[in-house]
Amino acid sequence: MDNRTLGAVPASRINLKEVDNMEKTVISIMFIVIITKVMGFSRDIFLAYFYGADGLTDAYLISTSISTVIFAFVGMGIAASYIPVYTKIFNERGREPAEKFTVNVTNAVMLLTTVLILIIMCFTTPIVKLFAFGFEGETLRIAVIFTRIISVTLYFTALIYIFTSYLEVKNRFLTTELSGLPLNIILITTIAISSWLGLYVLAIGTVIAVIVQFLSMIPAIKRSGYRHSLILNFKDQDLKQMVFLAIPVIIGVSADQINVLVDRTIASQIIEGGISALTYAHRLVFFVQAIFVLVIVKVMFPKISKLAARKEISELKSVVGKVITTVSLIVIPAAVGMMIFSRQITELLFGRGEFEEYEIEMTTGLMFFYALGLLGFGLREVLTKVFYSLEDSRTPMINAFGAMFLNVSLNLVLTRIIGLNGLALATSIAAIVSTMLLYISLIRKIGSLDSRRLMFDLAKGLLAALIMGVAAKAVFTLSLSAMGDLPALFIGVLTGFLVYTGMLWILQLSDIAYYKARLMGLARR
Repeated sequence: MDNRTLGAVPASRINLKEVDNMEKTVISIMFIVIITKVMGFSRDIFLAYFYGADGLTDAYLISTSISTVIFAFVGMGIAASYIPVYTKIFNERGREPAEKFTVNVTNAVMLLTTVLILIIMCFTTPIVKLFAFGFEGETLRIAVIFTRIISVTLYFTALIYIFTSYLEVKNRFLTTELSGLPLNIILITTIAISSWLGLYVLAIGTVIAVIVQFLSMIPAIKRSGYRHSLILNFKDQDLKQMVFLAIPVIIGVSADQINVLVDRTIASQIIEGGISALTYAHRLVFFVQAIFVLVIVKVMFPKISKLAARKEISELKSVVGKVITTVSLIVIPAAVGMMIFSRQITELLFGRGEFEEYEIEMTTGLMFFYALGLLGFGLREVLTKVFYSLEDSRTPMINAFGAMFLNVSLNLVLTRIIGLNGLALATSIAAIVSTMLLYISLIRKIGSLDSRRLMFDLAKGLLAALIMGVAAKAVFTLSLSAMGDLPALFIGVLTGFLVYTGMLWILQLSDIAYYKARLMGLARR
């Protein structure tokens, strides 16, 4: 292996077996994520086919979002703080105290979840109005009923958050991803059945789907050694440490959720169906992030948490630098491709049934502007997890609030200029700026990540992606006259992939020797 690929870290210090296992895990998870995300898209396609993008879909999507958003405050705090604390307990005191800590966390969170559900049940209408100020009449009534039914899922969502982190620290990544399969199968079935059995089947099916998702994780949880008991000790120092780390995360997540809240509130006032179009476009763009970025981060987080716990900062910096480069080289061409083919992708996935032309136009524009910020979204996720592994949740919190204020300010300005598309553009600009500031903060904390090399690699990736975009669009346009949209799109995308790969080879990235070696190793396997 070329020492240049390791930054300042000698090759002898890198555990090649761990790198190899990490890569195999990432690839395995990617296949599962692709399947689950394709099914997730199928769910959105079914919803668009049977219901289009109108007041009903707005009501359903808001009701599912309310429970998700409310618990995201706690859930993301768990996801960010549980693994570092568990790892520290395990390294210092052994397995049994770490398992007792997990039981205590589970019981404490379930008690908190009960309080949250009671709040939703008692104040449903004001909460719905908070999330979608423009709702009124029948749309508001349906959203209130849906929200009360779906709030029951909070118990199982809480358990999924806790035990996803628990299984990941045990390196059982595939189980957590596979749990998404029954969820999506039930939701797709529910959407189809609800079109002739009635609206409320949508809400009831959502509850059943989340319950089944958690139940599918139970065998792996038991195999990992978890045994539940009635331990609830709020004075436990480990629980206090986790809460201490989680509070800034929860505050930071609240900033992200305020962004979502403001976006959807403004969308509900601009045009009926705006929330649905915003949701569809957001999910399309974040499909790429879920497949590549989140999978890499999922596998990376326990690894860098262990390095941080052992104070191996040089090796941690090496891993982080490699992840930043890898994520960038994947996300940049994906963003360019989604921008130049935004119309074709939207038509392919949603252009049928009750989904009308103006709804295609809304979703296309939003997807284009969301794609502009895809690199910012992806790298922010990577950098945030690095801070969490270093037991610093305060810096990402401050960064999230800065991004929130910038996003809200830009929303108010840009929606007056370009309407609904301004919401997506504001989100993208805020993500890019906040990511740059977070990167600077990380350098100040742990030292140089060889920024000069990273910037050169990113510039080469961007140049390769722009050439790819021109070639792909030209081939698509030429092919369109001889064949239909779908074959032309396939040929255009294939051309883009080949051109981009060739350009990276020609431009000679600093890590090209490493990537050649890894690709050859994967090919042999």
